[in-house]
Amino acid sequence: MIEIKKAFQSISEAEFNQLVDAPVWLALLAAISNDGEIHPSEKADAVKLAHLRTFTSSKTLQEFYKRVDEKFESRFDTLISRLPATEHDKVLYIEGQIKQVHNILLKLDMDVAEALEASFSSFYEHVFKSEQSFFQFFALPLVSNRLNKQSGHYEV
Repeated sequence: MIEIKKAFQSISEAEFNQLVDAPVWLALLAAISNDGEIHPSEKADAVKLAHLRTFTSSKTLQEFYKRVDEKFESRFDTLISRLPATEHDKVLYIEGQIKQVHNILLKLDMDVAEALEASFSSFYEHVFKSEQSFFQFFALPLVSNRLNKQSGHYEV
């Protein structure tokens, strides 16, 4: 198991805190992508998932998810309050936050960055599926295919 201080020594404390917020941003994006709204069940599922990751994620990420779990619910509420009014603006804002996370991942050891990226991806998908919808079967593949992993932007 990689010690958390060693795994994240190449980034600042502020950048680490942005990584800790990443699952929250991903949960918000997944919830909004379903139907433009954030339902209590989506929040509850995301909070539960953040807690489960403290012992179900790889040993490399368990301590990271302990940090996520400590403030996930309060950060979820705080970050919701910062979102713009329209669905389109919410998505753009969240994508901007996720792009910043991607830039931070580039500073990490490749093994840690890849583990986080895979974990973040499955986190998003899990929350997305918590509110089953027609959207997930048709739009998610389109969104995923349009994500430019280098820039963190969605290509139109």
